[in-house]
Amino acid sequence: MTLREQILSQLPGMIAKQHEHMTATVGPRTVRCEVDTCDQLAVTIYELVLETSELASVEIAKLQAASKSLCERVTYLLEPISPIESDADGCVVQMRSSPPQQKENGRFYYEIFLRRGGSVALHRYEKQPGSIRQRVAATLTHEVLGRLVEDFDQTVEDTILT
Repeated sequence: MTLREQILSQLPGMIAKQHEHMTATVGPRTVRCEVDTCDQLAVTIYELVLETSELASVEIAKLQAASKSLCERVTYLLEPISPIESDADGCVVQMRSSPPQQKENGRFYYEIFLRRGGSVALHRYEKQPGSIRQRVAATLTHEVLGRLVEDFDQTVEDTILT
């Protein structure tokens, strides 16, 4: 079974439960997902991370190219994602909603990190005026969660093959 299939197969068992964790592993790749709630159609998550040792020695230029490719794939979230910063020393690329979702009580945005140490991680944040940002749950349909897992997996695959 693929990472996507493994994660999606766990969702029916999560319905009506709160604060659960899912994991899926295929070869050197593991997906971890921190689930807040789940129903028949949607899931709210605090974190989605794909970890792999395959990115342990990748160079920043490859991560930058991979982040652009990932942003081109992930066009189905509430806001478009764009690379915003690269740290050559830490070998990390940060992507974020561009522009963020603006509401009367603040801004909401996705943030994705692609790290050489071996991970692709997604979180959602809320930033209210005059306060520090807070991690919030992202609401995704089951299909969107599956697509994210697949797109993270394909990004790693493309990065190690180029």
